[in-house]
Amino acid sequence: MGLQGKTILITGASAGIGRACAMQLAAQGAHIIALGRRQDALDALAAALPAGQVRTLAGDLNDEAFIGQIEALAPTLDAFVNNAGVLRYAPILDLTPEDSAWMFQTNVLAALRVTQVIARAMVQKKRGHIVFMSSIAAREVYRLASVYSATKHALSALARSFRIELQSQGIKVTEVAPGMVDTDIRAASTHPDVLASVANRKFKALTADEVAQAVVYALSAEPNCCPDLIELRPQGSA
Repeated sequence: MGLQGKTILITGASAGIGRACAMQLAAQGAHIIALGRRQDALDALAAALPAGQVRTLAGDLNDEAFIGQIEALAPTLDAFVNNAGVLRYAPILDLTPEDSAWMFQTNVLAALRVTQVIARAMVQKKRGHIVFMSSIAAREVYRLASVYSATKHALSALARSFRIELQSQGIKVTEVAPGMVDTDIRAASTHPDVLASVANRKFKALTADEVAQAVVYALSAEPNCCPDLIELRPQGSA
């Protein structure tokens, strides 16, 4: 059906996969509402796109007042890319309670909250498309990624739940599950075991643009076609 003129909200749009999605969806003619924590990075994104094609909104998805701002925008949306997430790799015995709470709060609870707000508005219109950005770790468990994997298992369950409950309301739900992607999300992981593992990997990680291509495909699908799950792996990583 094409994306020309569609309004798409993207969380975590200031960098990485979210930014790549904003750039590629805008190239297809969509109007972008880009959310992130860093206004300077959002400003840089806006400067890279045609004037008037992107609106930016800086804030924290764990902030209820920020959720209220999103709720006010929800009736205008045709699609939502639920992309924001955080990551800290470490051996499971070295993860602190704060590490674990940080990942679950953002990757699961905040993702659920913002999706509920947007989905309620889509139900009123009987149309819309929600994309959950999960991970290959949603179905597998990797050394040094225990709690992160647990959050992505939970996010995948939420994606399937929204799909089951909302499909009768004319709403599509797609889960995009990439393998390792070269973005700044791993910057919070500084444990020596993690750094050694990354340095010794035998394959080239995906790029954010490669993941964004899957999002463009999902959101461009014909009305009767709902790509439920798209898994992406770097060649040679299986």
